[in-house]
Amino acid sequence: MSLPPLDGEVLAAVDEFSPLCVACSGGSDSTALLHLLHGRENLRPRLVVLHYDHGLRPSSEGDCAFVQELSRQLKLPFHWERRGGGRPVGEDALRRDRMAFFQKIMAKLPSPYLLTAHHRDDGEETLLLRLGRGAGLDGLTALRPIERFRDGTVHLRPLLKVAKSELISYLTAAGLPWREDGTNGLPLYCRNRVRNELLPLWRTIEGRRNLGSSLARSRELLREDAEALTALAEGLYGQLQEGGALLLPSARATPRALLRRLLYLFFLDHCHVLTGPQADGILKKLGKKFQLTLGPRLACHSDGAKIAVFSRENRADRKHPS
Repeated sequence: MSLPPLDGEVLAAVDEFSPLCVACSGGSDSTALLHLLHGRENLRPRLVVLHYDHGLRPSSEGDCAFVQELSRQLKLPFHWERRGGGRPVGEDALRRDRMAFFQKIMAKLPSPYLLTAHHRDDGEETLLLRLGRGAGLDGLTALRPIERFRDGTVHLRPLLKVAKSELISYLTAAGLPWREDGTNGLPLYCRNRVRNELLPLWRTIEGRRNLGSSLARSRELLREDAEALTALAEGLYGQLQEGGALLLPSARATPRALLRRLLYLFFLDHCHVLTGPQADGILKKLGKKFQLTLGPRLACHSDGAKIAVFSRENRADRKHPS
């Protein structure tokens, strides 16, 4: 039996000592990932299983019990948490709750690494979802094999080149059980409809062409472009800082995509994630004097040559670029 390949470049990104936190829901994807990682003798002693119970389905307690028993059989540490009620249940809210739990356990261990079972099909769905929401290169390539964050955490996705069907075949051939989430087949979320309605229709239209391989190729090319632009922006960014302000290069002489990344880096240094509309608003005003509110506590202003950030709570902190 051939095993689905784990991305060697992803696994090589971990150090030799830290625990490796594996997010496991009990579904086919994460169950396959856990077994595949457990099969690596050099990784096995460092694996830690994390399970977050969203508490939205009657079967969720069974899912938790399944992952707990699987962890016991594999002799791996197991951590879990159940979501409290009374809060929004949109996809974004659920993801935030889940990530907050993961980050809490990672900080406690401590470990910088979170391994998730995102696979090639997830990449296809994310590409289409982000395309429909007006995303740029970074949004279209949001699921990356290795994603490093400024707080030192690293998200690893060693199955991004593997199709879901390969994971199902592996588990079936090996006689390994998993838990089915019945809501995946229901049109409860936009992602479900893309997965169950849009992509099957597109594959029918494409006919013999391997849509999965084609979309994976597109995502890889887009990711290369995004990384090249980011590298250029980071190299230029260090030359444009002055007294806490950002010197603004000529909008006519600098590509708009590069200017957008410079602004993103600048505001990220001031603990603010610049949104697309906010970046659009600033780009339209480059070269002019302006002031723009970014939120209840933050604003920015420019004299046309520099841009600076100040707190709206204490206007005495405001320092005009000069």
